[in-house]
Amino acid sequence: MADEPLEVDRASRADVARKLAGTGGLAAAGMIAGTGWSSGSSTAAPYAFLTGDPYPNTPLPATESEAMGLPPFGRGVALLANAIAGTTWRAMRWNPATGVNERIPEQPSVLTDPDPLTTPWHYRWSAVEDLILYGNHFALYGEPDAKTVYRPGWLVPLPAHDVWVIVDPESGQWSWAWNGAMIDADEILHVSAGNRSGEILGRGVLRQYGEWLGGAIAAEAHTGAYFAGGALPPAVLQSPTLLTQTQADELKDKWREMTSSREPVVLPSGYVLTPIVSNAESAQLVESRQWNAAAVAMILGIPSYKLGLQGPSMTYQNIESADIEFVRDSVDRYGSPLVEAFTKWLVPHGTIVVWDYAGRMRADQKTTAEVLSTYVAAGILTHDEARAMLNRPPLQVAAPPALEEPPDDPDPEPPESAGDTLTPEEVTSNV
Repeated sequence: MADEPLEVDRASRADVARKLAGTGGLAAAGMIAGTGWSSGSSTAAPYAFLTGDPYPNTPLPATESEAMGLPPFGRGVALLANAIAGTTWRAMRWNPATGVNERIPEQPSVLTDPDPLTTPWHYRWSAVEDLILYGNHFALYGEPDAKTVYRPGWLVPLPAHDVWVIVDPESGQWSWAWNGAMIDADEILHVSAGNRSGEILGRGVLRQYGEWLGGAIAAEAHTGAYFAGGALPPAVLQSPTLLTQTQADELKDKWREMTSSREPVVLPSGYVLTPIVSNAESAQLVESRQWNAAAVAMILGIPSYKLGLQGPSMTYQNIESADIEFVRDSVDRYGSPLVEAFTKWLVPHGTIVVWDYAGRMRADQKTTAEVLSTYVAAGILTHDEARAMLNRPPLQVAAPPALEEPPDDPDPEPPESAGDTLTPEEVTSNV
């Protein structure tokens, strides 16, 4: 161990970061501010404010606010987050009698209301954003719920970029560190969006593509500065007389002021203006923006047409197929880790958590009706099961009419007894 102990429980994040840069006793295996830097990493130069290394000449990796400020990136993250936040969470259990997983009658509270301080939609949205940006989602366990065999009944989400992994290199043991305190591994729900074997933390977009996104942001800043100057190119100003440095600086300041205001140029006699030919097209600014937007769509797995980009012509059927592929290939990339984590740690054994993507992958009404009608005709589904897939209640089957009974006689005549029956002779004699 190092001579100076690392007291994480009393140190701030900044203090811990500076200590970790110079100690070999404990190492941070995770991210500093969500950037993916780790002690001993060859990419420590961009974080000179922590390590004391010289600043690089290349663009710095993008921060969360910078990346989300890129219109295609921010819109793409919103599409993915909303695709999962708007779905239904269900706890299912295998029914041996029917041979299928069936929805349990009483759903766990950790599914219906995972975070008591906000809505289920907001919890799902923030969890997906954590997975996209940082590759990890963290939440403290709440009180146990008796309905789920004393599994956590609710969660307290934590900022993904504020949770660290502290590893003891001698023993190999690790624990979480958050807000200056050490937290045991079994006290936090950790959902990883994918990590290599032997690693604890997942890799988010900011860690995997941070440097490229930094270059895209630098290109956007250059484009903004170019058009802020009226898209006027730089020029060479020739003076008929010899100018001092002060006079030359004043002339350049006036030129910059004029290009930003797009005022007409009036030159004194003898001055010659030679513009350097340039325009937005020759500078490839438009093409650069289009390429960056297309690359962002590729990074996030968003179909180009959803971000307003040019692409192959899309018919109605093609868009439907593209939406299904979007859910399977992109949305499920972040939905499956959450499903597996909730199933493993938050519900009893034998219960699984599923996301209802069927509503987002459903075809148009005509195709849906034809498919369900075929299933019902083939006996695969009943009428009520088909109606349930359309979120409709079962058909109200009328009860069969009761058999009609003869009405009761209000004044029935008593039946004649056998002893009162008259013979024909008695009738004749009486007459």
